[in-house]
Amino acid sequence: MFQTVCYEQPLNERVRSLLRLEFLFQQVEYAIEKPSTWDTRVALQGLFDILTLTVRNEFKRELLKELDRHATTLGRLRQTPRIDVAALDRVLAEIGGVIDQVRRQDNQLQEAVRQTDFLSAAYKRSHAPGGSCQFDVPALHHWLQFDYPTRVDHLRTWLSPFSSMRSAITLILRMIRDSATPKPEVAAQGFFQRALDSVSPHQLIRVLMPAGQPCFPEISGGRHRFTIHFLEQPDPNLRAVQSTADIAFELACCAI
Repeated sequence: MFQTVCYEQPLNERVRSLLRLEFLFQQVEYAIEKPSTWDTRVALQGLFDILTLTVRNEFKRELLKELDRHATTLGRLRQTPRIDVAALDRVLAEIGGVIDQVRRQDNQLQEAVRQTDFLSAAYKRSHAPGGSCQFDVPALHHWLQFDYPTRVDHLRTWLSPFSSMRSAITLILRMIRDSATPKPEVAAQGFFQRALDSVSPHQLIRVLMPAGQPCFPEISGGRHRFTIHFLEQPDPNLRAVQSTADIAFELACCAI
């Protein structure tokens, strides 16, 4: 079966944070389904990283602001000829539902998770190399001996106050990604550059390539332009070098 690999580059700090949190929620969800204590450690480390990225009180306001912006932008499309009004109304209703969830989100419950003595002790040691070793955090070693269903129950309880946040992140990123259809492009001798329309600021660059390609894209960009260098690195012990071949790929410049 034909498989595609997607490389993404955020163009502002807000989308960068959203992508990192999406990655962490996916990491935790994957690891939490595995019964070994090593997978539980991975899930717990993902939870610690989520706590770190969401510690700022204004993060909730930023999510609401972003959702309101998308609702306003999509609402303007109602008068566009041939617009599917029913589909538009479904998306706007979904945005409204997530906005209500985020507004009802209790920041005190999130803070209670951060202040849990067990998590606090393990979190402080997690930043040191090997800091979660059994002699460093005996409470963690003891907890890891609990049966798998008990550990999962604890992890899901700690994650529960962040469920509305995850729903908002998933929706925002889905709308951003769906705002552009990938189109075929060619990078001459492994290099591609394009200017961006500053009137409608872009949030995300997406590069799609068939799996198994001998190169990968290194993307850099800002508000006005972006560049892509396609690099080859057949051996990870050797330095990556720019490809000299003409590289076919698909490009989506997402703006909403």
